[in-house]
Amino acid sequence: MALGQRHLWGHFTNLSAVQRLGLPIIDHGVGAYVYDTDGKRYLDGLSGLFTVNVGHGRPELARAAADQSEKLGYFPLWSFGHEPGIRLAAKLASLAPGDLNRVFFTVGGGEAVESAWKLAVQYFANIGQPNRRKVISRYYAYHGTSLGALSITGIPAIREPFEPLFSWAIKVPNTSQYRCGMCAEQKTCSLDCADEVERTIMREGPETIAMVVMEPVQNTGGALVPPPGYWKRIREICDKYGILLVSDEVICGFGRLGYWFGCERFEYQPDMITFAKGVTSGYA
Repeated sequence: MALGQRHLWGHFTNLSAVQRLGLPIIDHGVGAYVYDTDGKRYLDGLSGLFTVNVGHGRPELARAAADQSEKLGYFPLWSFGHEPGIRLAAKLASLAPGDLNRVFFTVGGGEAVESAWKLAVQYFANIGQPNRRKVISRYYAYHGTSLGALSITGIPAIREPFEPLFSWAIKVPNTSQYRCGMCAEQKTCSLDCADEVERTIMREGPETIAMVVMEPVQNTGGALVPPPGYWKRIREICDKYGILLVSDEVICGFGRLGYWFGCERFEYQPDMITFAKGVTSGYA
């Protein structure tokens, strides 16, 4: 514990509290539980921060990772391929909805979101629309903390210390139905939160918007399940103005909503899917 207090800088961790109260040390995990060095058991309710979809302590996965590391631990996909990368890309393409059939690997969710933004910008530049650089995301949505992804993230508390961020990242209302400021006085949801996406596009100029990126169910703010018809409307708006729709499945993918990808649960077809976490369940 002393070494951890002196040297470990935990993510989103109050370091003064660690110095004052100590640092619990997790030793091992089995299924949905993890155990610290004192033998205390914890229910891993966040699944290793939404990562360990298949549970802790799976020896067959550890063996598979060890066997591959002995054969080839790492090699970049720069003008070369390798069997694990090819097989995984093919598997993901077979699972992805619609005609999504190309896989670009990154090292994590934030980089996946930034890569999607860059791909969208490059796509529009290639087809003669270089002014399409802006991205629309939702208030209080989390999409990562590198500077590009943080610009897309809509959580003020983690944005403010690093502002100004990229001005190309525009925010729209999320689907929180608790004390909704848009249709709270109505008996049913009016989908005004979806219509605000279109109004925002018109204010910014459709010719400047590259993509809309949203989670199937927005995690931050309380697992915000969208109302019926929401995703159909978002897809219609993106199609109307020629904007790419990106489904951020870093949390929602690989079974968390009962489907390989959360977009299938809500029956919408994205132009790109970003993923991380559950694709390896933290075993690689």
